[in-house]
Amino acid sequence: MNSQENPTKFSVSLSNLFKLGLFETLYAKSNSNPDSKCNSPRDPVDRRAGGDSQAPNKCACPVPENTKCTAGDRGKTGAGVTGSRTGRVCEKDPEDLPAGAANPGLLRYIHNAARYRLPQCFEGATVSVKQNSKNNWILGHSLSFSSVSPGGYKLLLSYVDKSKPIGLPYFVMEAAPGGQMSCEVRVGPTQGTRATVVAQIADAEFYSFESIFDAYFNSFTASVIAVNREFIALHFLQAVTEQISLGAEVVARGHAVELSSASGAGRWANEEQSLSATLGNRGLDLCYARAIKPYLTVAAMLEVGFAIRRAVATLAYEWRSDEWTVRGSADSDGLVGATLQRALGGKRAQLACAISALLNHPNDKFRLGFGITAAII
Repeated sequence: MNSQENPTKFSVSLSNLFKLGLFETLYAKSNSNPDSKCNSPRDPVDRRAGGDSQAPNKCACPVPENTKCTAGDRGKTGAGVTGSRTGRVCEKDPEDLPAGAANPGLLRYIHNAARYRLPQCFEGATVSVKQNSKNNWILGHSLSFSSVSPGGYKLLLSYVDKSKPIGLPYFVMEAAPGGQMSCEVRVGPTQGTRATVVAQIADAEFYSFESIFDAYFNSFTASVIAVNREFIALHFLQAVTEQISLGAEVVARGHAVELSSASGAGRWANEEQSLSATLGNRGLDLCYARAIKPYLTVAAMLEVGFAIRRAVATLAYEWRSDEWTVRGSADSDGLVGATLQRALGGKRAQLACAISALLNHPNDKFRLGFGITAAII
């Protein structure tokens, strides 16, 4: 498990706490967690999306602050679609389609139906408090303690236009006393387009600058992603039938031309299951998710890197009830992880807790995490 400090963890924290800023996202109840619903193979709303279409309400990522993804980390082999290899990714643009459009979602979320079941393990203790004001601003505080990664205090500020169904414009900022800062801004130039800019500052200089432009059409989506001056990626995903979607990705790298890649992607999905795959010159990514019961979903993932000649297989599950959610996974590298999230005091309580456990069999190391999140309305 990599325990080194990385400023990119700010982007994880931002998406976890402030995706749209309402405390209901902490509840484990299935129908109160839109992201679990939109990522479930059972979701009958848009089967073309196969588990990653736009959520009808607000995105939910009930993961404590300062989350350090370990067992849930993907991208160990460098295979698959850019943007889809960092564990589960929540798409947060609800009802964000052109009039009459029925499209397959974005290519970078093609594996969400399976990868949303991965536990997002963390280590140490975290306490997060979030305050919703009467206007569109949300203020948050986070305090973390860890023996692996540097802890400390963080201030979070978010703005969402609650009067609009799609909640745009969207702004969120996270700052630490040490001078590290992360900022994300999202706007909608038109009804069918979204533009996002994410900037991270560390040691008084820009550590990362990422810009994303997404376009939604009647039966397909397209994206342009640029990160620093390192690479630019072009994405395309087309809904061929009600259950089948096909797409492609091209990644061009300026400083390392040999790492440029081209990939094809496909997904078959219905209400009970989802099968997605990406295949390119750098590797293969294969994901499968199936809803066994209304409260139980299982997933399997295979990642093969051609260049480094390495393969990683992962099994995961999600067990959900009205007030708690359990996620667990085990992979061929010997990492076993699990998380438990629970709303305290009942369904309407403004307090939630999370427990995380990660066992690294090859290194014989065990990590335990505990987090509490509260909301003041």
